[in-house]
Amino acid sequence: MKFGADLKNSVVPEWAPGYIAYDALKAQIKAISGAEADERDALEETFFATLEEELEKVNRFYLQKIGEFDAALAALEARKPRSASGDALGTPATSDHRRNAINLHAQIGQLQAFVWLNTQGFEKIVKKYDKFSGLRHTPQAKAPDFEARLRGEVFKSERLDACLERFKMARVVDSETPHHLEMKLVSGSANKPLAEEIAARLGVPLSPAKVRRFNDGEVNIQLCDSVRGANVYILQPTCPPVNDHLVELLLLVSAARRASAATVTAVVPYYGYARQDRKDRSRVPISAADVARMMEAMGVDRVVCVDLHCAQIQGFFGPRTPVDNLFAAPIAVTYFNMKDLVKPVVVSPDAGGVARAKAFMEGFGRLPDPPQVSLAVILKQRAEAGVVGTMHLVGSVEGCDCVIVDDMIDTAGTLTAAANELRAFGARRVFAFATHGLFSGPAADRIEQCVLEECVVANTVPLAAAVREKTRKIRQVSVGKLVEGAIRGIQCGTSVSALFTQDMAADLLS
Repeated sequence: MKFGADLKNSVVPEWAPGYIAYDALKAQIKAISGAEADERDALEETFFATLEEELEKVNRFYLQKIGEFDAALAALEARKPRSASGDALGTPATSDHRRNAINLHAQIGQLQAFVWLNTQGFEKIVKKYDKFSGLRHTPQAKAPDFEARLRGEVFKSERLDACLERFKMARVVDSETPHHLEMKLVSGSANKPLAEEIAARLGVPLSPAKVRRFNDGEVNIQLCDSVRGANVYILQPTCPPVNDHLVELLLLVSAARRASAATVTAVVPYYGYARQDRKDRSRVPISAADVARMMEAMGVDRVVCVDLHCAQIQGFFGPRTPVDNLFAAPIAVTYFNMKDLVKPVVVSPDAGGVARAKAFMEGFGRLPDPPQVSLAVILKQRAEAGVVGTMHLVGSVEGCDCVIVDDMIDTAGTLTAAANELRAFGARRVFAFATHGLFSGPAADRIEQCVLEECVVANTVPLAAAVREKTRKIRQVSVGKLVEGAIRGIQCGTSVSALFTQDMAADLLS
């Protein structure tokens, strides 16, 4: 789904006038790109004037809502609930009072989503201007300076965080309140941008957690908000540095358990150690199973992952710890379907990924107007760990657009060798998709130098700035909606199986 449609679906109807007029600004950019040279200056002047007006509008609406929240919080603070011992610290909470507190909390979450959506809208609009004006990746690009300016805008201020803290201090704690329905989102340090996106889409503020390290490398964890009786969702992929982020995850689970959380769900978009899922030689551990045991020992109740390296890893957890393995492939299928591929061929870079490539190919068949897609396999022999030896192609790619499908990209040796091999066999264009983009060591340089036209990865792992600087071929698609849908289904007790189907993919792509 394009961002404009995503924005329309996420708008709070009563707040519609306060959001960025994304489609109108986008139309102005298109007009600029198609204008003659003598008209361009006037159109650009109008565009930037409109952009300033939109910024002022969003800031004004934000201040209006913050003012309303301040007044509502003052009324909430004036009514203190009775203490647990029965001593009258104020008037007891009425049902209307509790309802007002719940509504206020929901609106604070909605305003958090408002801030995130508008931030994304402004950033995307200026990037579109750079793209259509031919300024992207040049010193004249407007986006970097504009994004730096956005961080100082009123609607990006910390006043919303202050409102949330005041609400936490003044909220009604009543024995009749259904605590088991309260949701708490906690993020480790591994992938803050994805956690912020999920929180904004859910309309639930992130509960702060202090993650610090002593000088000797020890991880120090503290949850800064009460989680007693709440359903806690800990958002933490175990991406590089894997061991640090794994220990963070384990200690966050432990902290929530020791703080009397009702349930603890570990949302682990990238499951580290997943490649060590079997005993393939003597005297080695099955590390994927050992990580599962550690998570269970810390007290996790449920696990949510995205594209496990091997689906059988779900069996490493006991029957009392269900695992939801979400798939990013339907999102990628929708993305590549917009590329107008010619005689598309889905390619598995090795024999072990044939089932994954076949499922990806079948995803095209479930689209409204499905293209004819075929399957090819590259059979490789490794000279040693991490080094590819000989490669052979099974299938035909002559004059075709190829999409290499894998679950992760580490050093990109296999991927780039497969891409070059496909071009040698006559492929027209070569793309790649992998859910987890680790891009270790020489990966970025290899991708930039190979024949790949575009390498698409999900944002389960944050993309390092050094990788962005070395290559422009990498494109990230977000799994934020996918994970948000799973969390919402778990919290509300509804099925999450619809997230596994191609029918939902267009709504999940953002």
